[in-house]
Amino acid sequence: MKFVVFGSLGWAGSRHVNALVEMGHEVVALVDPGAGCAAQAAKVGARACASIDDLDFDSFEAATLALPPHLHPLLTRRLARAGKHVMCEKPMAPDTAEALSLVEFAKSVPVTIMPGYLLRTNPHIRGFLDALRGMGKVRRVHISTNVRKPSMAGWRSEPIIGGALLVNAIHQLDLATWFVGENLLPRFAQLDNVHFEAPTEDLFFTSLVSPSGVTATVLSSWSPNPPICDDGLMITDAGRLRIEAETDEGSIILTGTGYRMNGEDIGLPGVVGVNQFIKELEHFVDAIETGSPLWVTVEDNYDVQKLIDDCRAAAIAPAGRVAKRVA
Repeated sequence: MKFVVFGSLGWAGSRHVNALVEMGHEVVALVDPGAGCAAQAAKVGARACASIDDLDFDSFEAATLALPPHLHPLLTRRLARAGKHVMCEKPMAPDTAEALSLVEFAKSVPVTIMPGYLLRTNPHIRGFLDALRGMGKVRRVHISTNVRKPSMAGWRSEPIIGGALLVNAIHQLDLATWFVGENLLPRFAQLDNVHFEAPTEDLFFTSLVSPSGVTATVLSSWSPNPPICDDGLMITDAGRLRIEAETDEGSIILTGTGYRMNGEDIGLPGVVGVNQFIKELEHFVDAIETGSPLWVTVEDNYDVQKLIDDCRAAAIAPAGRVAKRVA
């Protein structure tokens, strides 16, 4: 399949490029105004473009978007209307209203539009969820991530479009909703600056509850030296993820090679060192080619962006080092 990658110089975009090349797809163009785009494109035999207006629309079939959220909706619409399949990194929109508008738009076009929530397509997480679903009624879920950051810089640290909540905790909120199988509402939330003096938070925590009374807690933090423990972890180049749950039939914790269910370690084959971006793009391509249902949809993206709004509305006053943190 012939692809274009938007935002190819960024953290996610560069991984899209590498994954597509490793999968054997043709990357025909990279779209990024950065000075390094030409050299990056030359390495993979692609054309370097500064904007979408420089593209030859007849040369590709699908695109991936890895840009600041406010740029996603317009590009998604323009590409889809031109008959191109789109995988758009989370969040797909800068706010809930735009996210909801994309839900309706996706229903109106005959192409595949998939939000980029790569943990949904990770075989490690999917294996954990399969085990959890076989353990009776879920009572409690806790999901946390600790990401090593020497500093906060770039658009990911800017108000409204950045911070630990929107950049990282969005994944954990999505997983919590997926695992519980019901919509969640926050009892309270905390957004604070613990390590960095920045205009948006480096720590997010919330306590959530479902209509049937299932409790979920989510913690996401950025720090120079995040804590490390020896269980409940899937270690990646981006950080460390902990997932644990309790059900009517016991407890389950994510481990580096699978999960620990009621004290027994169970390994999942093929999950150690897995390239999450390849797995995500494999699923995207399969959905395009076979019409199989997406494991994560534009509506799922709306649901988690709405939950983020709910968390912000329920947030207690920040107590961190930045007195005028922007929500």
